[in-house]
Amino acid sequence: MKKVLILGANGHTSQEIIPRLLNQDDIEITLFIRNTNDNLPFTHPKAHYIKGDALNIDDLKKAMHGQNIVVSTLGGMDLDIKTHNIIKAMQYHGIERLIAINAGGIYNELPEPFNSWDKTMVGSTRPINLKAANLIESSELEYTILRPVWLTNKSIETFELTYKGEPFKGTETSRASIAKVIVDIIKDPSIQTRKNIGISQPNTDGTKPLAYQ
Repeated sequence: MKKVLILGANGHTSQEIIPRLLNQDDIEITLFIRNTNDNLPFTHPKAHYIKGDALNIDDLKKAMHGQNIVVSTLGGMDLDIKTHNIIKAMQYHGIERLIAINAGGIYNELPEPFNSWDKTMVGSTRPINLKAANLIESSELEYTILRPVWLTNKSIETFELTYKGEPFKGTETSRASIAKVIVDIIKDPSIQTRKNIGISQPNTDGTKPLAYQ
C-alpha cells in the first residue's frame, strides 16, 4: 500500500487529486490541512486528516511519518519557507519522492506577449516561486516540479508538457489535467523523476487566457 501525503489538501487542485487517488486500490492518503474544524471534503476509510502548518517543520515531520510520497499543492508568498521545511522534513524521515506544484513563468519561458501580460498580473510571485523550485532542484530528492499557468476548473484531462529550458505552450491549465499527471506519477513513481515540467491545456495559445479575453 502506497502512503501519500497531500499538503494543501483543502485547495482546489487537491480536490481534483484526492478522489482520483481514493479510486486506486493500493493507495492510502493523509490530508494535511490547517484547520480540522473546517468541513472535511472527503470521508473515506483510506483518507486520514492531520492538522498542521507547513511553516512549522515539526508539524510536517509528524505528518510525514510512515509516508512514501509527498504531494505539495501549496503556494503563497512564503512558498520558499514552506518548501525548505518540506525538504528538511522529508530528509528527516528518508522520504525521497516529492511532487510539487509551482508556476509557469518563473524562467520567463512563456511566449510573448503572454509572458509580459502574465508578469504584469502575477509577476510579484515569480521570485518566490523560482526560489522554491531552486530549493527542490538543489536537493537530493526524487522530485517532479509541475509549472501550470492560469488554472481552470474545466474537466479537460488532456495536456501538453514542456520541460525546463523549452518554450512554454498555451495560456491556461486545467486542474483536472494536473491531477491526472500527479496520479500517473504516484502510480509509477519512477516516471518524470528530477524533472521540471510546464503543463498546459493544448490549443490555448494566445495573448492571455480565455477568461481574460
